[in-house]
Amino acid sequence: MEKFNLKQIQSDVEVARKKIEASIFSGDILKMSKEEYDNLCKQAGRKKIKDRGINWKEKYHEKSIGLKKKFDKEIGPKAYMRFEGHDYTTNSDYFVVVGPAVTKDLKKRYFAGVKKLPDDPKAKIYAPSGEYFSTVVAAYSHASDKWGIPFPKGVPEYNLSHLANIDIPRHVKG
Repeated sequence: MEKFNLKQIQSDVEVARKKIEASIFSGDILKMSKEEYDNLCKQAGRKKIKDRGINWKEKYHEKSIGLKKKFDKEIGPKAYMRFEGHDYTTNSDYFVVVGPAVTKDLKKRYFAGVKKLPDDPKAKIYAPSGEYFSTVVAAYSHASDKWGIPFPKGVPEYNLSHLANIDIPRHVKG
């Protein structure tokens, strides 16, 4: 097990902060080597997904297009949507899903979640991480606020009563 020296880490972070501030004010940040820049970025931390400038586009795959059609027919339009986007800061693709789901205790809810797509397009895609909501508008609002997806125009006010008689596949859960 690796041991960390907390005082050394705090000192390194403080030194990095001072270097960044001094470099920005003097214009020297443009003269940094790639190694120095990468090191400063690691110490400064990553940006939130919403702040990475991801251009989200509605996109469905083999499995998700079936869910889209099912929920559009049984609940209505925009009950289920899936978005994909490329993050140029990490050179990774992500997807966001908003729609009906089953919680761990088997309750029906609306779900909003995000997941990084694997580099290998044939690799298994695991369930996204996210939160459950009692209305689809709340789920879209959460996804828009947290990950920056475009809030769809004209989203109906679907609530838990719209899920009452809907069969949600067991694999659709957060």
